[in-house]
Amino acid sequence: MSDSLKDFFAEEAVEIFESVELKLIEVEEKGEFSDDSINSLFRDMHTLKGSSNAVGFKYFSEYVHHLETFMEDIRSSKQIINNQVIEFIIDASDKMQVIFNDEYKDVLDIKQFEKDLQDLEKSIDVLKDIKDTEIINDEQEVAQNVDNKEKMNNAFVGEFVDLMSSINESLEIGNKLDEYDDDFLRELFRYVHTLKGTSLFMNLNNFSNYLHSIETLLDMTREKEVIYTKDINKYLLSIMVESQEIADSEINHDLDMDEYNLKLKDLEDNIAKIIAETKLNKGYELFHDKSDIDDEKDFVLFEDNISETKKIELTTRPVKKVKKEVEKETKVAEVVKEHTIPTAPKQTIKTMAASSSIRVGLDKIDFLMNRVGDLVITKSMLFEYSKDLAKHINNRGLVERLEIIDREIRELQEAVMSVRMIPMDSVYQKFPKVIRDLGKKLGKQVNFIYEGENVEIDKLMMEGLMDPLTHIIRNSMDHGFETAEHRLKKGKDASGTLKISTIQESGHIIISIIDDGAGIDVNKVCQKAIESGAITEVDSLIMDDNEKAMLIFAAGLSTADKVSDISGRGVGMDVVQNNIHSLGGYIKIQTRRNKGTTFKIILPLTLAILDGLNVEIGSQVFIMPLNMILESLQPTKDMIKRIGDEEKEILMLRDEFIPIIRLHEFFSLEAKYEKIEDAMLIVTQIDMNKVALLVDNFLEKEQIVVKSLDKNYKKIDGISAATIRGNGSIGLILDIMNIVDIRMEQSWN
Repeated sequence: MSDSLKDFFAEEAVEIFESVELKLIEVEEKGEFSDDSINSLFRDMHTLKGSSNAVGFKYFSEYVHHLETFMEDIRSSKQIINNQVIEFIIDASDKMQVIFNDEYKDVLDIKQFEKDLQDLEKSIDVLKDIKDTEIINDEQEVAQNVDNKEKMNNAFVGEFVDLMSSINESLEIGNKLDEYDDDFLRELFRYVHTLKGTSLFMNLNNFSNYLHSIETLLDMTREKEVIYTKDINKYLLSIMVESQEIADSEINHDLDMDEYNLKLKDLEDNIAKIIAETKLNKGYELFHDKSDIDDEKDFVLFEDNISETKKIELTTRPVKKVKKEVEKETKVAEVVKEHTIPTAPKQTIKTMAASSSIRVGLDKIDFLMNRVGDLVITKSMLFEYSKDLAKHINNRGLVERLEIIDREIRELQEAVMSVRMIPMDSVYQKFPKVIRDLGKKLGKQVNFIYEGENVEIDKLMMEGLMDPLTHIIRNSMDHGFETAEHRLKKGKDASGTLKISTIQESGHIIISIIDDGAGIDVNKVCQKAIESGAITEVDSLIMDDNEKAMLIFAAGLSTADKVSDISGRGVGMDVVQNNIHSLGGYIKIQTRRNKGTTFKIILPLTLAILDGLNVEIGSQVFIMPLNMILESLQPTKDMIKRIGDEEKEILMLRDEFIPIIRLHEFFSLEAKYEKIEDAMLIVTQIDMNKVALLVDNFLEKEQIVVKSLDKNYKKIDGISAATIRGNGSIGLILDIMNIVDIRMEQSWN
């Protein structure tokens, strides 16, 4: 059979798989099949079986045939429908996609397929024997929930590998050090802490448990309770090799628990010995031959396993499924449990099958973007040169040709930027399983809803955003939401709601994470901050509730009563703020006790190129992003009002009162004009509130290439980034949101 026919069917199959998944998710949520869903699923199975057989997918077609027959029994009322049946179809559909993917790539393990087919037939036979009186409702199943082990969420695999590499690199560096400073210990602890949390999302529970003792040891070294030595560093390096092997085995569901338990006991005993002997300032010997560690292999095993193994497939989208064990139907549970369903590799199929698209590495797109940026700078230099030339020669033809170049470069830049933009939906789809897992672990019921899935965000920015969003969601689940019992006592619904929305506003991406939980106990946060030295008691007296809530971002601050594998060590939230700042954005909190909390993340639309207006402020020229400007004007005297004892200046524009911020005062520059009516005002909007910014003059508009100040210098209040001008000088880009926030804070204080 020709490859083109297989490719054509593969594209159709991907669409059907997505359709099946959406219908099954809906069925899972409702807990029952409707006539429409039964008929639709049967048609999908029938189409898959017939088409796949026609183009040569022999094994896939055989597997789907059994599912089609089972769906026909349901459609003709020969098969009783209960929650076990729904779960079985979801799991079998996942396996169906795995088989298709493997057969499409000619890597199908025939022995494994035969076992999967036998498991399918056994499960169907058992389910056919279920009587109507044996239907168990959802409430009973929740109470009887025994099997919480779900398949790995591939959305976190990349982060897992990166963290493993970072830990090993740090330990390799540690072998060359004689002394270990606080920065080294904090960084190593944070890597291990984050890796442990990430592994829980991937359901690597044994691996996470193995890391827990290592994390505890590093926490004690961080707190100076244990002295970190080169022997400890060497031991941890060898242990990370062991942990890597445990992760590989657990991913592939072939972890030898007897061997694992022995390794875990050895680890716990050795770490207990380290802690005990170090606290007593005794020496200890962990290695019979200290050179053994030098013979350990580099960190390649896990990476090779992920890229080459045929037991799992990496995907960018987690498959939504539920694995439960019901006591009343022990026989069914054992068969279904035996019937292992790997994660569905939908993205893999789509990437391989889509003949109209190609997969390009992000590094190549970034390289192209940088070259476009260089073109923009070169174009600006040419325009500067043409201006100087025009003083001596009037050559209109040169100007016209430069304008054509400008237009072509702008179109090229927009085309390259569009390649880097992806919809927020690809971010949202990673969180339902995270929320469900945490809900089960914490005994909390939480509904997840989202808006703005079609809003596009820079791919580079999305990667930096995943970690902050994950930390905020974990924090909301652990600290924000109450249990169903407590919510009912407060007059709330038993189930909480976590909502994420994304909008574009004034040239920014604004992401809101809203929960209707208990809110932040700002007094408790404030007290913890005082105890940790983050603020003084005097500081706390002049802070409002939202400012106190922002203290949760202080490094090392935690309000948790005890340390858990979810939170409590005081790391995570400070990372959230640092990561968002590194993206050129910032975060705000609004909270009400027993009502809920809103985290609002404000990010620039892109990290690359934007249009700016040069404005004169005193003797300096700054750049204001054009997308931040609502309107500009030179006010008349009667438009300026002054209110309050401090003579605060207000612009009255079309019956609207807009506060004025003098930018020369903000940057401590000498103003060219003291009277507002002699200068110019730029009206902008922040969080639905308008503000008028006073500048001395407007200059030319230009397209600029954004260069990070944080990476090349340091963070400066009121400045978001820098650029290279056409004449080779450095131009500073105004951070309007930051300016308004600082001025408002100064006004309140």
